[in-house]
Amino acid sequence: MLRAAQVGQDASLDELVPGHRLLIIAPHPDDETLGCGMALAAACAKGREVAILLLTDGEGSHPNSREFDRESRVALRQAEFEAALSFLVPERSVPVVRARLPDGRSKARDAAQIIDRLLGDPCIARADAIWSTWAHDPHCDHRTAAILARMLADRTGANLWSFPVWGRFGERPVPENLRVFSDGLHRDAKRLAMQAYASQMTNLIEDDPDGFVMPSALFDHFATHPEIFFHER
Repeated sequence: MLRAAQVGQDASLDELVPGHRLLIIAPHPDDETLGCGMALAAACAKGREVAILLLTDGEGSHPNSREFDRESRVALRQAEFEAALSFLVPERSVPVVRARLPDGRSKARDAAQIIDRLLGDPCIARADAIWSTWAHDPHCDHRTAAILARMLADRTGANLWSFPVWGRFGERPVPENLRVFSDGLHRDAKRLAMQAYASQMTNLIEDDPDGFVMPSALFDHFATHPEIFFHER
């Protein structure tokens, strides 16, 4: 695991969002909560304009389920995403842009194919800061999100930060540009937002033995540890 508490400097919200408008790129519904839920909540509480770009609909976590077909899984993840945001940003409306790339099958070329369309949305084109998953996260969609974030930042001049999700674990060098963010005011909201993703955190979808379920130890890790950010540009 990246030992953020020992090696990372604390990041202020003004450092993470040096302007007023923030775009968060999440590969799947739940990455916005797992990777940066506390910081997202803090940004909204401080009056920042926050928008979220969902790269996929998250339909690939239980691909063999018959009880929950693809359409049902998309609808379920969308409902869970909306419930999670209601805990993180109560009484706020967060614009959401959906790229609808295939879950678990996105590639770098997909980012190049959709960037011009995405830049037509003012929530994306006018962002002062962009947060995305880390390029070294061991998941293709997380890497695609990082590539897209870099391309958007290059085109818009936005400040760019990445947050590791699965890249928090394993033997990896700790980048020098690491920062950590923790906010006790929003820690409980993050836990509730994580619990809203019942399809990912519990055995709600029981008929796919190969489907994803978050181990309880990892749930506790994400719910209690500081969030990690790397300053990319």
